[in-house]
Amino acid sequence: MKFASTATERPGLKKDVWRHFSGVTTVFFQKRAAAKKAEEPGFQNKVPRFLFHLTSVLTYWFPRFGAGLLNAVVLPVLGHRLVIRAVVRNNSRIVKSLRRVTRILVIPDIHIGDAIMMQGAVQAFRDFFPAARIDYVVKKSAAGLIIGNPSITHVYPRFTGTAFPTAGDIQSLQELVAENHYDLCFNTSSFFEDASLFPKDQVFLNFMTVAPRLMRNELDRSGNNHFLHQSYSFLERLLVGNGFTKQAQGFSGVPITLSDEAILQAGAFLEMEKIPANKPILFLNPDTASPYTLIPFEYQARILKEWLKTDCSVLLGASFTHPEMSEKLWDILSRDEKNRVFPTPHGLPMEAYAALTDSADVFLSGDTGPLHMAAARKVSRSGNFKFRNKTFVISVFGATPSRMSGYDSTDPLYLSANQDAPSKTYVSESPCRNITCVNKMLKTCKTPRCFEVLDVERIAVDIQSYLRNPLRSAFPKAEPSF
Repeated sequence: MKFASTATERPGLKKDVWRHFSGVTTVFFQKRAAAKKAEEPGFQNKVPRFLFHLTSVLTYWFPRFGAGLLNAVVLPVLGHRLVIRAVVRNNSRIVKSLRRVTRILVIPDIHIGDAIMMQGAVQAFRDFFPAARIDYVVKKSAAGLIIGNPSITHVYPRFTGTAFPTAGDIQSLQELVAENHYDLCFNTSSFFEDASLFPKDQVFLNFMTVAPRLMRNELDRSGNNHFLHQSYSFLERLLVGNGFTKQAQGFSGVPITLSDEAILQAGAFLEMEKIPANKPILFLNPDTASPYTLIPFEYQARILKEWLKTDCSVLLGASFTHPEMSEKLWDILSRDEKNRVFPTPHGLPMEAYAALTDSADVFLSGDTGPLHMAAARKVSRSGNFKFRNKTFVISVFGATPSRMSGYDSTDPLYLSANQDAPSKTYVSESPCRNITCVNKMLKTCKTPRCFEVLDVERIAVDIQSYLRNPLRSAFPKAEPSF
């Protein structure tokens, strides 16, 4: 599929293609915006929302001073070793109270990236309790990426919210917990921390209590702070420290498990567009779920133009949260350039989009769900297909702390993508970035200044270096993360 253009459309394509998709997606996003407004979390504590708003006001008026002040206060206070020890003692008390561990529920956040990353917690539990029932409750739209993971007993597609859980999501989770009488619920979402939402005798372990260790690591510039890594190592430290024996070794990352239908849909798109198999394929994911992680149009345009200087094909991902981005990028291309750029259809299912990332030699994205799709190991649910898993994954970061969700095989302080290829993180310059930006959902900055300077030339040079010889990459490999 190509965006229509009266002057530059490719032969044989209808001129109303983009108009049709634009109309359909406009209605879709109007409904989505209304749904998002309707699900604003009235159940959520207003105090943290107010505090995060204050941090946004502070850095708006005093960007460098405010950022320095917040880092100077938050990191040493929350990351104090006494706080870490207190949290460990409390979590140990919870673990020691368990009479048996045969039924476990892991609760990720409602976002797609979290559903992918928190499979690390599932694997940790499986390594310690190989015979246990380990269930996983996820957003309905993410279920197709998770179903088939052999470490999960049951995947429950329950959540429907976009930015925040809906009241129905809360009720559905309550019913799931009440019905199955879990020995332990491992909660990794700040939206479900209220113990009063669940039966009084339900044992909960809260991943959010890893925060002091993350703050300490940020302060000391040590350790691997990636949420995926920590979801596994948090449980490993806690369980080993309380006498449990690990039954398996060698955790290297998480998979996404894809259906034959999704794989065939991705293949059909490549075949329909006649994308050459003998040239590199570069995949640009232009959208993110937050304005604070969205790579600005000007930088994306420069990245796209730099790519097109090489003999390659470019996949241009569809935009959803910021629907105008992919259209604007298409509009800057010349006629010849459009013949080498292939926009993915808005109607392409998420699982097919994930399968399509495997065809790319290079995948570039801001901090958002598709980044974690590209970084995860692709697995065929049926076993009928074999994936390449050789995508050079590039993470570009604005507001959010890059070590917590970026991938970089060249730096031991980062997690490597679960691919047989390098991964690299590039962090933009920002005058106001600080540790409170980790919760981008609660920030209220009027003017995002998360991407004031991004070294596009450096990114382009590194990609060219990789494409010249992917078998002997110029990037040094760091020590394994796990």
